[in-house]
Parts: sequence; C-alpha cells; structure tokens
Amino acid sequence: MSMRNRAVATVSAALLVAGGTVTALAPAANAADYHGVDGNSFVHDDWQDEENLGVDDYAQSNATALWETVLWADGAMYEDEDGDWHPFRKNKIDGSFGPETESATQWWQNHHGLAEDDGVVTDDCWESAQTRLNGPFAGGTVQYLGSARTVTFKRVSGKYRVKHRGTGSWKIAYYDKVG
Repeated sequence: MSMRNRAVATVSAALLVAGGTVTALAPAANAADYHGVDGNSFVHDDWQDEENLGVDDYAQSNATALWETVLWADGAMYEDEDGDWHPFRKNKIDGSFGPETESATQWWQNHHGLAEDDGVVTDDCWESAQTRLNGPFAGGTVQYLGSARTVTFKRVSGKYRVKHRGTGSWKIAYYDKVG
C-alpha cells in the first residue's frame, strides 16, 4: 500500500470512529435535554423524583398545569384575599402557579395529611399523588383517581402530557415551558 493510500485509510478510519462516537453520544445528549415530568415502567413510581413547583419554582409551566389538574381532580379549594373559600375549577388549569394554585396546594397538602402545608409541591406531594395513578392503558393514557373525579394524562415515550385551558392538544409537561 502506498504512503498516500495509507494516509487516506488512516484519515477515513479516524473519521468513521469520530462519526460513530458522535452518533453514539447523540441519543444521550437528546435524553438529557428533556426537562419535564417523566415516567417509564410502572406508573406507581413515576412521580417520585420530580422537581418542586411553586410561585418561585417553575411557576409558568406545563408541569404546573399537570399539578393543577391533580388539584381539580381532588376537588381542591382555594382561599381568596377576603378569606372566602372557592372550588379549584377546571378553568383554573392554565399552567400559572399563582395565589389560587398556591392556596389550593395548601388545601391539598392538609387534605392528604402532609407535614408541610406551605403551598409548594415537593417530593412528598408528588409521591402522595403518584399512589393514585393507574395505567398505562391503550394509547399511553394514565389515569389519576382523584377524590372528586378521575382525570386522564398521556404518557408517551416516557414523557407526560397534559391539557390546559385555551389549548386543544396535549402538551408535554415541561418544567420550563407553558402552552
């Protein structure tokens, strides 16, 4: 083999190895990019490692809309500025963790006997809520068996999806994106 052919073969081999390395790393990089409510395998352990949600944590997100759906399913109540209590209605599912969602979360925490009732969705909230998940069923649907009503989420390729006010389609429950 000539010196030139050896050089071309060496460079070609190096490019193939580098290309294989890039290809091998690409799926891992894409998986790391996902920052949302995830679930794989059994639904009863889907939500045990989720992020905190609150007025200071992912307050505008599809993950918040998922949590608001849980509040609605459990018939949560919120207290207004005058001290009057109101039901957390379906039209409140908007992906915005404001005072009403915070108050309804406090109600939910008290209702479920959690030690913390500060209105921040923490591991204790997620773990308590996940005990009411059922599925997955056909089409990747997962049910949350709430105290007041049963709601449906979608779980496709390990990513939860939710619907909220003003949107007709399923939205991936990202922590850093709403709508």
